[in-house]
Amino acid sequence: MMSGNLCNNDNSLSGFDGLTLEFGPLETVHRWKRMPECDEFVGARRSKHTVVAYKEAIYVFGGDNGKSMLNDLLRFDVKEMSWGRAFSTLTPPAPRYHHSAVVHNNSMFVFGGYTGDIHSNSNLTNKNDLFEYKFLTGQWIEWKFTGKTPVPRSAHGAAVYENKLWIFAGYDGNARLNDMWIFPLVGENRVWEEVDQKGERPPTCCNFPVAVARECMFVFSGQSGAKITNSLFQFTFQDKT
Repeated sequence: MMSGNLCNNDNSLSGFDGLTLEFGPLETVHRWKRMPECDEFVGARRSKHTVVAYKEAIYVFGGDNGKSMLNDLLRFDVKEMSWGRAFSTLTPPAPRYHHSAVVHNNSMFVFGGYTGDIHSNSNLTNKNDLFEYKFLTGQWIEWKFTGKTPVPRSAHGAAVYENKLWIFAGYDGNARLNDMWIFPLVGENRVWEEVDQKGERPPTCCNFPVAVARECMFVFSGQSGAKITNSLFQFTFQDKT
């Protein structure tokens, strides 16, 4: 690319003292790139699982491979672009799908979900248990509660805000829900508290994602009755509206 005065009588560039700019490789943004697939011997194909990010890796837990529920924990190293099984010790959660998983500090927290033997159609039930996976040590720890607890559920939403786990809506096996619960992830007070939601709360729903931004939780779409919506709701943590 050149700039300067190109006008002269003989239409030549003799004596032209211009500038030359050299461009490096152009970077394309907003473009998908296919990563290496997870080999079957590392982890089965699946759906209804969860994915979280921690440092330079993503972690995949549980799900359904079409024949049975899973409770393995897979790790994809974003820097090395390689798959492997995450190191883990102690007892992991029972195989499940439609659970939730969030990251707080150096741990992943897995709540609820649907568990049992889908192949033989036995022992199928929703859960309201809470497990912590410590990234630094690979330990699975089940948290124990006192007092009132949320109804067991699957296909719910989960978020972390101000050191608390927030659980919203889902399916309890009979009906869709739109209640909300919080649980402290720090300290010794392991007690669930139901949130008194103000304003126009979303209809009873399940199978929806949530996101936290600007002191708020956003709920988009989901399944409500026989209807799939495209509604967006905002919940403000501070005033619970």
